Amino acid sequence: MIQKPPTFAEAIQRTQRRLEETLGQGCAIDIYHALAPELVKTILYVDSQKFREELQYKQEEVLIHGSLRGFILILVHCGDESLGLAYGYDEGENGFFLDTLASIVEGKGIGSILATLIVIHALETNHSNVTLYTEERDEKGRRLRRFYEQIGFKYLGSKEGKGDVMHMQLDQDKIATLYTKHIAQSANGTPHQDRQEHWGATTRLPLHTQLRF
Repeated sequence: MIQKPPTFAEAIQRTQRRLEETLGQGCAIDIYHALAPELVKTILYVDSQKFREELQYKQEEVLIHGSLRGFILILVHCGDESLGLAYGYDEGENGFFLDTLASIVEGKGIGSILATLIVIHALETNHSNVTLYTEERDEKGRRLRRFYEQIGFKYLGSKEGKGDVMHMQLDQDKIATLYTKHIAQSANGTPHQDRQEHWGATTRLPLHTQLRF
């Protein structure tokens, strides 16, 4: 039986609970479809913390991205502290491009959670696939390409001036599995049984998509 993933709104609600369990404090996830000046500053700050200089975006570039069709920004924060973000926009006929994924806090699964939320959003908004660019390893030796492969992206080869091309063809069963693994389970690895979790039974170079821990 093919599982159906939750709605994007349901996944956001469950993610907030998962982060509270993992981090031991109240956290929030905010969704934006346009960029106010303060959001641009937040993106640039995260860039400065997690990207080497040649991969950091300029303010003008961020503003252009925010004006593109289908733009969405997912921002994770606890109080005034930004913990991670992901953003992307429409690409081609039915594709979605995951431009940036950045996690400031290490070892808490935030990168995997953000990637999962992005693909849930892409499926819900009738995209057929998600594409991103990354590199095999970053300057600290972290295996970025392997991270995306574990999420379910396939390596399509390298593209000059872009880096490693990663692609995911979207289907409900695959995304439902990702949701269960990275969001629905509690911090100790056991699934939650609350009412909002019954969805499964009922139904830059520039390389700029990098896992930025």
